[in-house]
This record gives sequence, structure tokens and C-alpha cells, in this order.
Amino acid sequence: MRTRIVSLALASGLFIAACSGGDDTASTDPPTTDAGAPSTVATTVAASTTSSLPDTTTTSLVVDGATVVVANNSIVGGAAGRMTEELLGAGFTMGTPTNGLERLEDSVVHYTDDDGAEEVAESTALALGGVEVSAMPDPVPTETESIDGQVLVLLGNAQVDRTLADLGGADAVTTSGSVVVVANDSGVDGAAGTMTTTLENAGFVVGEPTDGVEQRAESIVYYTDDADAESDAEIIAAELGGVDVEPMPDEIPTDSGDFDGGILLLLGTNQVGKSLTGLNP
Repeated sequence: MRTRIVSLALASGLFIAACSGGDDTASTDPPTTDAGAPSTVATTVAASTTSSLPDTTTTSLVVDGATVVVANNSIVGGAAGRMTEELLGAGFTMGTPTNGLERLEDSVVHYTDDDGAEEVAESTALALGGVEVSAMPDPVPTETESIDGQVLVLLGNAQVDRTLADLGGADAVTTSGSVVVVANDSGVDGAAGTMTTTLENAGFVVGEPTDGVEQRAESIVYYTDDADAESDAEIIAAELGGVDVEPMPDEIPTDSGDFDGGILLLLGTNQVGKSLTGLNP
């Protein structure tokens, strides 16, 4: 099992008791796919006001060993699907998002008695900023009373549509603000959209994903002559594990022959389904 290094800073006072509310039947979230390779992330965590940890401690963020399902217990439709993409980009293995039974102000993470579930649940709670963790109730608190996983996130209003970086779950990358467009050259459906979300979570400015013109194993990053595009392209390439960086060719290699940005990432198969920390340990 690999160890990946990422710095996490938990915001103070995010450990709040959950509040009840009405049914959440109006927001059905789309399915998603599972994440990539098994990993354990070693992370530096700043203790919250409710933690017994010292000011700074080192712990292990376990992202492999259980599948995480997000249930929408917020007032915002589609929120569980978007948080699923956030956690997927962080390296967690994700199941199909679903709906919870009542409104919650703060998220709660539940785990089954399956091996590895509690460790992944604790890590998920840390990634969300230090929310409450407890054993799975009986029955399972979703509208179907079941999930296709071992860890359940009941997503509350406080964590809706916030990135893990904003919640204290990851350090953002600093760039000059060049717009990055991901083109799918991997042959894997939806891969450009997932990588777009991953880059956005990391702090990059992203445009709408598109399709490339040929399948490739290794990604490549192209930059235009826009100000700072080359330097931002180098940052992206480093985050992807050191892929090639080149000036934009005369014929833009997308299916439309165009793209709306300053940097074009042609996403290859070798970078699909992996978090940035997995690609750049």
C-alpha cells in the first residue's frame, strides 16, 4: 500500500451536532464510478476546537478499503452527486449517491462493521473538515434503507457545494489563473469531466471539458501565448506526475478544433481515475 503526502488543515469548530428536518425526496443524484488505486495518505492536521489532538499532529488518511456513499440530507438538489465528485477527486472509492431521510445542518459519517470501514469513515470525516463519525444505524438512514458501500455520508447544509480545500480537506494550488480545459484522449467515458473537477478542487481555473481527437496513454499539456499560460501549464504538468508540456500546435487537437481557455490538457489513460496526490506523491 502506497503512502501519499498531502497537507490538510481542519477549520475550527466544524464539529457541530446534526439538526433534523423534512424528507429529501426531491433531489435525486446521478450515479458515479469508483476511484482508482489503493492508497493511504499521510497528512498534517491542525486540531479543531473540539479535538483532543495537540496543535499539530500527523495522521494517516485512509482512502482505500471501503466504498463511500453520499446521501443528500441538505436543501440543495444534486448536492450528493457533486460531493461524490469532490471525494472521488481526493482518492476515495465512491458508490452511487442517494437521498437521506431528513434535513441536517452538519454532515454525519456512518460506517458498517465491515473490515476497513471505520478507518475510511474517519478519513472521510477529516476530509470534510472534522464532522461527526458513528456506527451505521439500523435501518440505514436513506430512502431505500440501503447503500452500495460501507461508509455513508449524510451531507448537511454546512458542507454543500464547498470544495475540500474550502472545508480544510486539501491545500489549494496557486496559479496565475489561466483557464484549463481537459480534453478526453483516454478512451474512458466521463474521464475529462472527472479530471476537470479534480483540477478545480485543487485550485485551478477550469473550462468546460471536451473530447480529443486520438487515444493516448500519457497525458500532455499544451499552452497558448496567453500571459502566464506556460508557467501555469508547468504547474499542472507537475501535479499530474510530470507529463510533457508543449506550445499549442497550429491545429488545436480537439474534436471541434477549438477550446475556450489558455491551457489544454489532453488526458491520457495513465492519468485516469487517480487523484493529484496519487499522480504526484
